[in-house]
Amino acid sequence: MSDVSGEQFNGFEHNSYQESMHGLAMWSLWIIIIAGVAAGLFGFFYGLAN
Repeated sequence: MSDVSGEQFNGFEHNSYQESMHGLAMWSLWIIIIAGVAAGLFGFFYGLAN
């Protein structure tokens, strides 16, 4: 198996499609996290105000 592992992932080199998809995934992940924190803080202060 060790002689095949070097040639197994030749199609998964660092290309532009993989890089753009990774960037898109990281951006959407951070947007979801920030939106969740903002909604949680808003609900917390809204609950305190009422």
